Amino acid sequence: MFTKILVAYDGSDHARNALTTACKLAKLCNAELHLSHVPQVDTPTVFIGAYADAMPIMPSDEEIDEAGEKIIAQSTKEADAVGCKITQHHVGRSVPAAFTLEVADNIDADLIVMGRRGLGMLGALALGSVSQSITHGAKCACMTVI
Repeated sequence: MFTKILVAYDGSDHARNALTTACKLAKLCNAELHLSHVPQVDTPTVFIGAYADAMPIMPSDEEIDEAGEKIIAQSTKEADAVGCKITQHHVGRSVPAAFTLEVADNIDADLIVMGRRGLGMLGALALGSVSQSITHGAKCACMTVI
């Protein structure tokens, strides 16, 4: 049924559930399991000026790399716990939805599995939804997991 499954993973509870589901599917279908991740580092904000303009301090390359390595280690540990091996980790520095779609195309994925963040209607309207963007742009089947 599926030969290459891609999990979009950010370390959240929903992403962990997606990884567990993808592992079960990969074992059931004897499929390769790939994981995509775009490190997101919390950026402190500095307030400047009389009107208190906010300016985020951008993370260094080292901080981004460190955040990515932590997620790779976490996802590997979680996959191992359910008896699954991740074939390849794909870590990028881009918009998460765009990067996931690019990886899916590059590996010729049959299925993309991702968590649903649960921003709610107002948050999704204001910020957009990674899972929604992936679902609309994907050339393969998609599964969102709560």
